[in-house]
Amino acid sequence: MVNTKLLQARMVLEGYTQRKLAKEAEIGVNVLNKKINNNGVFRCDEVDKICKVLNITDVAEKCEIFFA
Repeated sequence: MVNTKLLQARMVLEGYTQRKLAKEAEIGVNVLNKKINNNGVFRCDEVDKICKVLNITDVAEKCEIFFA
């Protein structure tokens, strides 16, 4: 389950909207929206792409956001 608030806070910190993040991470905007709102599960490759775009390098932070 995704910690939506932490992910959205990181998006704001890095200057990303859902649409911009979806484009950069090569994920459909509707798919991203559903998964951010816990109506689906991120695949490992999606998590890796999002982390790269949002400069999330700390494993603990990654786990806190995506594996809450």
